[in-house]
Amino acid sequence: MPRSKKCRKICFLPDNRVFSSSCGSDDYVTLMLDEFEAMRLCDLEHMDQDSAAKNMNISRGTYQRILYSAHEKVTDALVNGKNINIDGGNCEVLTGGCSCSNLCKTCPKLKYKNGHSSK
Repeated sequence: MPRSKKCRKICFLPDNRVFSSSCGSDDYVTLMLDEFEAMRLCDLEHMDQDSAAKNMNISRGTYQRILYSAHEKVTDALVNGKNINIDGGNCEVLTGGCSCSNLCKTCPKLKYKNGHSSK
């Protein structure tokens, strides 16, 4: 019997959860919330995999598998003109406080977003 998945901690929910292809395709790729968070931490926040994995409360190996899966799904959508739907996954959304210790620039606890005032 397989072990149950550990709950992944995320500190950012996207405002837009559906991205549509301009070619009008009905095909969707579903990007899980933990996959979205893994891409955000690595590709936007420039965290190394060890720090990002600690931030999400998972092992580095699990983080790497989530990140590779996310990259594959987004690449599939871009190359094959599919829509992207961001939803689901075994996640805990951290509200009122982020576990990133102010390492991520888009953390809701910070006054600044990517070096610019968020107000």
